Parts: sequence; structure tokens; C-alpha cells
Amino acid sequence: MRNLLATLQKIIPDGILGLERRYKILKTIMYSEPIGRRVLSANLNISERIIRSETDFLKKNGFIKVSCLGMEITLEGKNIVCNLENLIHELKGFSELEKKVAKILDIPKVVIVLGDADKDEIVKKDIGKATARIFENIIQENSTIALTGGTTVSNIIEAIKTNNTYENAFVLPARGSIGNKVEYQSNTLTSQLAQKLGAKYRLLNIPDNLSKKSLESISKEPEIQDILKKVSKTDILIFGIGNAIKMARRRKVPEAILDFLKRKQAVGEAFGYYFNSEGEIVYASRSIGIRLEDIKKIPYKIAAAGGKSKAEAIKSIRHLLKDGCIVIDEGAANEIIKDFKD
Repeated sequence: MRNLLATLQKIIPDGILGLERRYKILKTIMYSEPIGRRVLSANLNISERIIRSETDFLKKNGFIKVSCLGMEITLEGKNIVCNLENLIHELKGFSELEKKVAKILDIPKVVIVLGDADKDEIVKKDIGKATARIFENIIQENSTIALTGGTTVSNIIEAIKTNNTYENAFVLPARGSIGNKVEYQSNTLTSQLAQKLGAKYRLLNIPDNLSKKSLESISKEPEIQDILKKVSKTDILIFGIGNAIKMARRRKVPEAILDFLKRKQAVGEAFGYYFNSEGEIVYASRSIGIRLEDIKKIPYKIAAAGGKSKAEAIKSIRHLLKDGCIVIDEGAANEIIKDFKD
């Protein structure tokens, strides 16, 4: 298979590029339907002339349909996207790239999807889909699952599809809810996942950045203690990875702390902990939730992150994934290996 792909790339390089372009177009229509040509052109950074030509071909062959609302993918189009996924993965050499990144990060498993989330928001959907597949393969009837909030985890939950019911499973937020957008808070995502699985769940209704005294008081409540005990015995942990400074700004930390993070060269964030490039904790936000010592004991850890800009953040938390896996995109992967000498 590898030799065949190498030969195809040599003999019809333009054909391979055309295949990848049509795959991206179909996938973007599938995730964003109904969508107009102009928006599709802007999303993919492809000229409207080329988009018109390609979508005319796709329509003619029954892969998409067009209405006054815009373009939508057909069942045949969805089958094409599904069937091309593994081929594109091999054409792009992702199997070898995954091995390189896994070696650099010193973790067992890396999965790479096409594109760069910094340039194309649709890539986050693919990261979610790939992560959801991993989760669906490891969940058991009695699993306890903890998850963080954020847009990446939201895409994962959205992509999870299962016909099984896990009545004895338990879903928990990994930490107290943060941020202004309720739809991306860990509590919201916890209830959504539990509903999909038919599982039980509990919530941590505790905002970040309360006073130390308030947090200490709340953490002593029997109900909170019970939830934290369950969180510490998690079987599966799903989490996203943030850029330290971006996350701090999003959480509206005081300027003094922001300056401190910059001085300490914080690059990554996960679970409210801020890490430098060596993986050392330089700051921990006041919150209630999973502890680092608990994370190290969890059997299955699944992280997800996308975009070239996340490369340093990903490297900063690699020690949390010693026996876990991470799903990233092509942009992050290429940035991670940029200075790597095999």
C-alpha cells in the first residue's frame, strides 16, 4: 500500500492534490450544511472560481445537492468522505508522523487528523470525531468518566455516537465550571455525555477564582467531598489543552497574575494548572477538582488539541500522558517535529 501511494504521488501529484481538495470541500459541506459557495470559499481559503468548478462536479456526480438555502451533502457524499479518510491519512504520511510525534512526546499513542485548526475551524470537528472513536472503543459498562470543559471537548461529546446504554457508568466534571459560555462548561458537557450514554452523573457547581476561604469552606461539604472522591477514582479522563496566556485572559485573571505567567514563561494549561516548556507547574488557579496525583493513576487518559499554535502547550503537558493518548491535527504535529532530529 505504501509503495502504491508513493508511486501515485510521483505520477499524478496534481491528481492527489485534487483528491485532497475535494475531500476537504465535501467534509466542510458535511459539517456546515447548508452552506453557500462564498462562505465555503472563505472557510477553505480557495478561490470562488475553483469552488464553483469543484462543487459543480460534486453536484453532477450526486455527492452534494443545492437549494436556495445552500449546498448539502448527500448520503453518497458522506460515504465518499468516510471511504477516503484512511486513504488521505496514508497519502499524507500520517502513520509515520504519528510515530515521530509519539517518540518526541514519549507517549504511547498519537492520532493525527488533516489540517490546521488555527486556519480552519472545521478541523476541530475532525479532532472531536477521532477522539470520540477512541473513547467508544475503551468505555466499559462500569466506567467512571471525567471531563474538562472547552470547545475541543464539546466537539468530542458532539461526535460520540453509540447504540449501547451504559446504565452503570458514571460521568463527572473534572473540575468546577469556568467561563461565561455555559455550553462549553464541564458541567454542561458532563450532562450531555451522560444523556448520550444513558449513564448516571453528578455536577460540580463551583466557579473558579473564589476566595481561598470560600473554596476551603465549599470543599468540606459532604456532597462535594463525595464527588471529588469519585473523580479521584476515574477510569477515563477526557481533556483539552490550552495556551497558557490565552486561557488566563479568557478566565479574566488579574493583570498581576498575567504578568507573572509571562515572566515564568507559561506555555500550556490543563485542569487550571499552568506549565512552562519543561512541564513544570508555574501557577495553579484556585479551583476544586481533579488533582495531578489523581491524573497519574487514571488508566485511560485522552487529550485533544488542534492548531500550530498549540504545539508548545502540547509539549508542556506530555508528562500527563505517559500511558495515555492524544489527538492533534497536522498543523500541531508539524510544529512539534520542526526542530526534531531523528
